[in-house]
Amino acid sequence: MNMHPTTMLALMVLAHLIADYTLQGWFANGKCKSWWDNQLISATEGEKHLYRNDYKVALLCHSLMWALIVCLPLVPYRCLYFIVSMGMASGHYLVDDAKANHRTINLVEDQVVHALQVLFAWVVWLIAPYVK
Repeated sequence: MNMHPTTMLALMVLAHLIADYTLQGWFANGKCKSWWDNQLISATEGEKHLYRNDYKVALLCHSLMWALIVCLPLVPYRCLYFIVSMGMASGHYLVDDAKANHRTINLVEDQVVHALQVLFAWVVWLIAPYVK
């Protein structure tokens, strides 16, 4: 661990902010089922059926991008990087789906959960050198 833990936490929070806001781009719309429904308002039923799950793909891509970026400090611990990234991507997917499609949580709750995810990844980074 060459970097001070507080600095690493700050960088991971920054990575979260960049990945969840700046880099999200089109995914902000694409992960919402309602956006697809609006795009297909004049489509045939067959066309609507064809695109019915595309929002899930956009949501998955955004979640994977976010997790892989936030967990970059774990790259030296290859197996941990993969396991933690996939777990965090799954959690991000569920949280963003709850916010964007089910509307069961708001933005504040969404960001609190993501902050807890970042904190979890940071703790893994702290203890990774001691795990054999």
